[in-house]
Amino acid sequence: MRADKFFTDDEQERIQQAVIAAEATTAGEIVPMIVTSSSRYAEVELVGLIAGLFAGMLAEFFFADPWASHYFNLWPILGALIGFLLCRTSVAKRWLSARLRIAEAVHLFALASFTEQGLHYTKNHTGILLFVSLLEHRVEVLADRGINEKVGPGTWDELVAILGTGLKSGTACDAFCKAIERCGAILARHFPRQADDQDELANRLITK
Repeated sequence: MRADKFFTDDEQERIQQAVIAAEATTAGEIVPMIVTSSSRYAEVELVGLIAGLFAGMLAEFFFADPWASHYFNLWPILGALIGFLLCRTSVAKRWLSARLRIAEAVHLFALASFTEQGLHYTKNHTGILLFVSLLEHRVEVLADRGINEKVGPGTWDELVAILGTGLKSGTACDAFCKAIERCGAILARHFPRQADDQDELANRLITK
């Protein structure tokens, strides 16, 4: 499913309100983001095309009649097309891609998104990204250096578990809201909201 269609308008509003509520108690900036996929995985499409081509050649060898009039070699072309189309599906890309390749793709896209959304520009470097990639079924939580100086990286495993469980059980909106609330509570202990604090980043759910 495409990320921009994953949540209804009402669910997106719920997530936005969860961010506003969480940031009311902390100087941290929480950005929730969901993407359709972190990579195209073009190598899987290429493998499908080549495998389909060879399968078509085998089918042509066993079933085609080279002595037939107006004979034209369509089996390899048909096989390549079918293989390519099958390997364009999210299921094929997820199952045929190595776990290391998927983990690397998600991490790199999350890092790029962290920069693109301006989380590294916050005043005290207290931006945190809650990142979900649908095709890969993976979650990443990235925090800026101001947070990492005070909060250990293992702290965010809880948020990853909350989001992962919610996505698997079909309660993704509730999971996002719960993870955002929990994130706000953790940040509030280390970065309480100050009187002059300003909302530096958008509160809405980012989709891509």
